[in-house]
Amino acid sequence: MALTPTSAAQLHLNFAGSGSGSGAGGGSTSTSTSPPANSPPYTPSFQPNTPGFEFTPSTGSDNAPQPPAQAQAKTHSARGTIKGGLGNDDEIVLDLSQPVSTLLRLGTQRAHIKAEHSAGAAALVQGGLGLEEYIRWCAVLWRIYDALELALAENANNPVLAPTYDPALLARAPALAEDISYLLTLLPSASTSTSTSASTTSTSLQATSLPPFPLPPFLEEIFVSPPAGLNNYLQHIKSLASPTSPTGPNGPSRLLAHAYVRYLGDLSGGQFIGARVKKSYNLQGDKGTKFYYFEFQKGAAVGDEESRADAKKRLNEVKDWYRRGMDEGVGEDKLLKAELVEEANIAFSLNTDLFSVIRLPSTSSSSSSPSAGSKAEAQTDAAIPTPKAESTSTITDKVSSMLWFTAAAGVGILLNIYVQPIVSSWLGNRDGSSGQIVQTTAI
Repeated sequence: MALTPTSAAQLHLNFAGSGSGSGAGGGSTSTSTSPPANSPPYTPSFQPNTPGFEFTPSTGSDNAPQPPAQAQAKTHSARGTIKGGLGNDDEIVLDLSQPVSTLLRLGTQRAHIKAEHSAGAAALVQGGLGLEEYIRWCAVLWRIYDALELALAENANNPVLAPTYDPALLARAPALAEDISYLLTLLPSASTSTSTSASTTSTSLQATSLPPFPLPPFLEEIFVSPPAGLNNYLQHIKSLASPTSPTGPNGPSRLLAHAYVRYLGDLSGGQFIGARVKKSYNLQGDKGTKFYYFEFQKGAAVGDEESRADAKKRLNEVKDWYRRGMDEGVGEDKLLKAELVEEANIAFSLNTDLFSVIRLPSTSSSSSSPSAGSKAEAQTDAAIPTPKAESTSTITDKVSSMLWFTAAAGVGILLNIYVQPIVSSWLGNRDGSSGQIVQTTAI
């Protein structure tokens, strides 16, 4: 794939396909079952989310070079006109003279939608995971952020990364470690008894740096033999950070796309998920949810309306600062802009596949039901009732309503038989003796 920037270039993101695709949602298709050399890791959602790229000089005439025949389709122009939706046969055309922050937003729309609609993402947002499985997911995220933030630190002087490098403001790995440490205390002691320590660590674990939180048996897999979705993501980040990156001299600069996807996502939607997590596991204050709130937002998590308004204002300022930093770092380098749009789609693809690591409640063998004596698990199950519990509750409510109705009807009959004659007689006598008064008042 040769990328040759021109003075006025367009970037074609080809989503159309001929023949059978490699995953839901269509996309560029290939008869090969393995990725070409020096390509990002091949994952189930990589093909439909990651477009092919081709530069075509913009001549302003109908004779401008066209994309390959299999990619000719409706287009969504970054210049503001929409000629088609974002379906399977679409091609997005981006004007590379625009700032990279705009190109990344427009060029990842389809991949963003796909990531949001994965089953794992839905279970997370809906609070449908048992506490143990949620902790496991936090450990997965910790490994991603730990690798990404280490890679950013190693390349902090890179002119593309430097304008947005601020670990004191953005780093998420420390907050995740705090959350995991706290949430582990809510599990039964049998679940959290660690089988590894600094002195008695398995050979596999010794090859991986131990995390700054306890490592119970159900988390060992994440560090000893990480699932494919996690391992692909980790290896790709490490390959970009390497001075001899297989993606070329811009390898370290491509880390900006991954930081963009992770940090801007956290800044834009993290608070919503944090609120659901807090409710699902009956968490108090910011305990167990520090990952979802940046340092400048901590007061808003438990503060008054004014504090939340100030935090929202600061949130928008940070997002604007990050976008300006990206634009400053990339400048007018059209080749780099194209590579970053490609890398951002890869990042979304890897994140989509990362959700497959989540063991959904219907198939998960852990945390599917509360352990005896586990207060935290009981609270979780109470917050997320099972269909059976909902059915039993509905039947009970119906029976209770019927009994109340029967009792009320019986009381009404008794009143009609015994009380009504007495009341009628009393009213008749009262009307007869005071009729003159009533008549005078009416006049």
